[in-house]
Amino acid sequence: TMDKDIIQFNRLYRELDEIYHIYAKEHGLSDSALWILYSLVESNTRMTQKDMCRLWHRPPQTINSALKRLEAQGMLRLIPAADSQKTKEIVLTDSGRDLVSRIILPVFQAETRALRCMSIEERTLLLSMTAKYVDHLKEEI
Repeated sequence: TMDKDIIQFNRLYRELDEIYHIYAKEHGLSDSALWILYSLVESNTRMTQKDMCRLWHRPPQTINSALKRLEAQGMLRLIPAADSQKTKEIVLTDSGRDLVSRIILPVFQAETRALRCMSIEERTLLLSMTAKYVDHLKEEI
């Protein structure tokens, strides 16, 4: 039988994932599109498709199709990187920047407010314990 703590942890993880999924859907975005736009704001540097795949642990096809959809909607452009014609950098358009300010920045603000409901000690503990769990799970699997 499964450990009750594992069941509860996995339920919480799925509930967290569902919060972002519902938010993306309500704003006409796929989960991948939400996380691509989120990453572009979070990193504040030029990113490539490969960077996105590494960051979000998603297959290239998933990221590529989300990028192509966002490009077709005029939210971003894929431009050749200076060092390689094959590597494309992701650049937000004016429409993309507007979308980010309307849809992505409120997510950052909500996350910040949610974390600020915890003490600094609680936040530190949450992050260190989650990182420890991830490290141990990698070893076990």
